[in-house]
Amino acid sequence: MTFVALEGFSGTGKTSLAVRMEGMGWLRLQESAHAVSRDVPVADRADTAADYSLLGATMTYSSIIASQRQARNIVSEGYLTSDLAYAKIRMELGKSTAYPRMLSMVKAMLSEPTLRPDLYIRLKAGNETINTRQLGKDDREKNLTEFFRTRYYTALEEIHLELDEMTVETVETDSDVDATLKVVVAVLEKRRVVTA
Repeated sequence: MTFVALEGFSGTGKTSLAVRMEGMGWLRLQESAHAVSRDVPVADRADTAADYSLLGATMTYSSIIASQRQARNIVSEGYLTSDLAYAKIRMELGKSTAYPRMLSMVKAMLSEPTLRPDLYIRLKAGNETINTRQLGKDDREKNLTEFFRTRYYTALEEIHLELDEMTVETVETDSDVDATLKVVVAVLEKRRVVTA
């Protein structure tokens, strides 16, 4: 079976796409920002403790992934690399010191083959699309700092190189979710990673 991690800045459509894939029978794992208590700050308001909480939320999926990977296709809204990208940016802004320790933990986790995604699908959208979609988010999840938006993808690329997680495809998500889903299905077929 297949394990796919969706990556992308807030507003690029990770949740919408994962919900559609769930409707096709995939096991959906929510993004860490949706899985933690609402008392945990996210986006550009998070700090060191929040970074550990967010990573911890993603890490709780490890036993689910390990036990279900042979039985079901799995799609994760964000994954360890996404948590690291945000933590790295927060470190650069002086808001968190968690990134170096988090990187070590993630390296250890990804050394376990069952926890490594078969494919990372990096979702990208234009500023107008992201701005429109950010309007629909609650205030807790909105990224208000332009630096986050401009730095996110380069931080993600640096982390992928550091972790040797290079199985990445980029999909533009400015169109509606059904059109995006068709592109993702075509990518999965091209990569021959879907086994059921």
